[in-house]
Amino acid sequence: MNKTYTGDLTISGNGSTAGGQFQHVKINGNGKVNGDVECLDFQSNGASRVTGNLNGQTVSIKGSAKINGDVQADRLDVSGTTSIEGKVNFKTIEVKGSASIGKSMAGDQFFLQGSVKVGGDCEAERVQLDGSFSINGLLNADQIKIGLHGRSHVKEIGCEKIEVKKASSFLGLDKLIKALTRELTVELIEGDEVDLEFTSAKIVRGNNVRIGPGCQIDLVEYKGEFKQDLDCTVKENKKI
Repeated sequence: MNKTYTGDLTISGNGSTAGGQFQHVKINGNGKVNGDVECLDFQSNGASRVTGNLNGQTVSIKGSAKINGDVQADRLDVSGTTSIEGKVNFKTIEVKGSASIGKSMAGDQFFLQGSVKVGGDCEAERVQLDGSFSINGLLNADQIKIGLHGRSHVKEIGCEKIEVKKASSFLGLDKLIKALTRELTVELIEGDEVDLEFTSAKIVRGNNVRIGPGCQIDLVEYKGEFKQDLDCTVKENKKI
């Protein structure tokens, strides 16, 4: 950001205030900001709500938060439960807990330990998802690494390299997600290097493709090498 911000905004306990431009915003307790917020640093501890857009270099949410507009941040850290009704633009986002994003999200690095729901597309250079997730649009990234806890769904995936595994059990995540079946469901996966386990897909297309245990694939199209585990189902495969 090139703007100059003066003054801080602090809410302790229960309170509400108008939005604006600030250096630092800190909400401890139950706080509501009516309108857009632009700041260098946004920290929420407890329960907070922003009725407009939130724009900050660093945004840290611990507890619960609801943002009625869009969020733009160089770094966005979520610990707890967060609902964002608009879109999210970021350089790095890390979710430890639960997040719901109404529209699309785009940035450089996306790390998940918990659960996330995305109403639109998700685009990043690097994506590492450990948990359960639902992405209603396209998941597009250079590098994608997925550790499954529970059921997950993506409409389509496009990437250079993808690896999907059943994650080892972490007690905290298993309690959070409360799901016994660990499986990724997707219509189309397209990438250069594809390594899948416990994935159900209509079409998998890539250069080098490995279909591992627990997979149910209708069609595999590959250019280089194709490997298939004994404990999976591939209805049809063809070299293109």
